[in-house]
Amino acid sequence: MASGYTFLKNGYWILRHGKSIPNEKGLIVSSMENGTLKQYELASEGVHQARLAGELFLKELSEKNIGLENVRICYSPFSRTSHTAKVVASVLNISLEGPQCKAMADLRERYFGPSYELTSHDKYPDIWTLDEKDPFMQPEGGESVADVVSRLTRALTVIESEFER
Repeated sequence: MASGYTFLKNGYWILRHGKSIPNEKGLIVSSMENGTLKQYELASEGVHQARLAGELFLKELSEKNIGLENVRICYSPFSRTSHTAKVVASVLNISLEGPQCKAMADLRERYFGPSYELTSHDKYPDIWTLDEKDPFMQPEGGESVADVVSRLTRALTVIESEFER
């Protein structure tokens, strides 16, 4: 689409969480119940990755003359993502508990269901391609890709309504 039209009024810088302890252990942690436990936050390498990402973001903000007062950090309540947000916010000198930051449940990990929870990635190597042919296919008790898209659309709608640069 060459027109350059967008329905979004804000600019976005999207960051995935840094390497987490579950990543190191090869564990699937996708439920809110487990995902928010401190034991599943970032590994030391993930903290380093988050710090580097924050520094890169700070540089980009400076290059584009965007003031820190215009930055909002929205993140999942999962410990690995809240830990990432905390590290990035620290680099930007923004308080994670302040009005510029917001935990949003709709930004959480895709829930793969109880059959997969806290199991090894190696036990289910096909988990990442479960729905290649059908985005509406749900793992038993879990979410389909379409469910996740609905959640993320809802989150984006909230962000767009609450924040404006």
